[in-house]
Amino acid sequence: MRHNKKTRKVRGSTRDYSRNLSVRMTEEQYQRLRQYMKLTRLNSTAYFCCLIRGDNFRGRSPKLNHALHASVNMIYSNMRQITRHRYAKDLDAKTVAKLDFLMDKICEEIYLLAAQK
Repeated sequence: MRHNKKTRKVRGSTRDYSRNLSVRMTEEQYQRLRQYMKLTRLNSTAYFCCLIRGDNFRGRSPKLNHALHASVNMIYSNMRQITRHRYAKDLDAKTVAKLDFLMDKICEEIYLLAAQK
């Protein structure tokens, strides 16, 4: 018989939530706060703790990531069609090589941007 006991990590004083904070705000401010929290995917406690620590926020919007990938994919596809077209042979080889390099660079940068945590 197997016993799976989970060991709990002992946390230091950084997790001492013995203080409460009450914040008054207008409905507009509250909706804006909820929008920011949704973009960062943090709950209110984590959001305010990050604000107090002065952390940098990185928005994580699935719609934005999808739009970035879709638009870059369209640009990449169009550039591939241009560089592989029979009239592209009339361009000098350096220009076509530069276009290929820039297409690959755009894809790499979007991947790195989307992979940020």
